[in-house]
Amino acid sequence: MPQSIGFIGLGIMGQPMALNLVKAGHRVTAFNRTRSKAEPLERAGARMASSPAEAARGADIVMTIVSDSAAVEEVVLGKGGVLETIRSGAVLIDSSTISPTLSRKIACHVAGRGARMLDAPVTGSKHGAEKGELTFMIGGEREVLDRVLPILQVLGKKHIYCGANGAGLSAKLAQNAIQATMVEVFCEGLVLAAKAGVQPQTMFEIIQSSMARASLTDFKAPFIFKGDFTPYFPLKLMHKDLELAMEAAYAQNVTMPAAAAVKEVYGAAKAQGKGDMDYAAVVTFLEEIAGVQVRTSAAAQATH
Repeated sequence: MPQSIGFIGLGIMGQPMALNLVKAGHRVTAFNRTRSKAEPLERAGARMASSPAEAARGADIVMTIVSDSAAVEEVVLGKGGVLETIRSGAVLIDSSTISPTLSRKIACHVAGRGARMLDAPVTGSKHGAEKGELTFMIGGEREVLDRVLPILQVLGKKHIYCGANGAGLSAKLAQNAIQATMVEVFCEGLVLAAKAGVQPQTMFEIIQSSMARASLTDFKAPFIFKGDFTPYFPLKLMHKDLELAMEAAYAQNVTMPAAAAVKEVYGAAKAQGKGDMDYAAVVTFLEEIAGVQVRTSAAAQATH
């Protein structure tokens, strides 16, 4: 049954997600701060709004997927935000990766308007969003999830219920801490081997033949070797998620020494101007420090 959906945020992930909802026959009204990014969606049949409040007005479901905690707070609680027009009985689904504490605060404000909120961050990167094969980690009331599941099934292949509001975000931050650390340590190993004279492809073959093999590094390695850092997930956002994970760890008295060290490496790479590249570009920072190249010389020159 077609639903009326307000969709806010048309970035790397949001654009293909909203497009899949339009293709599935839902009535989508979208908002994005940069209007030009909305043109493909508008051509597909979506209506464009001039504010988050306009996108949310009369919608059965409002979806948000924006860059960080401040952006979510602005589009939901700020002037011209979702809270001004969200109707009683509607559901706000936030797929941004933000502070669980802030998400719970927003959920309370939304409940005050007679609506409900789910935190539903995603994993699967750009290609998963395009194919409608994302994995959702969901926090909130189970009954609300059951109600909106047909919409989420358009966007993802797996929908994992984690618990009360904020639990989906807590799971996502833990997952990204693991993912960021895996890629950074993989790059460290490649650089170490290259410095000793072992060819990166040879080292990769060894890793693939060992217990250290992982689907994540299988996927990232060809891009690293080519020096292709087109962002599937930007480095600056991975660094932001590591900072959020550290905040959550501190608040809950959890020690994460490895992730804390990795956060500093991503931060240093971001400071060098690599923030808009894919997070696998962390290898370029490690190469520069070690004075050795994992990428082919042509690829390495192209990124300098």
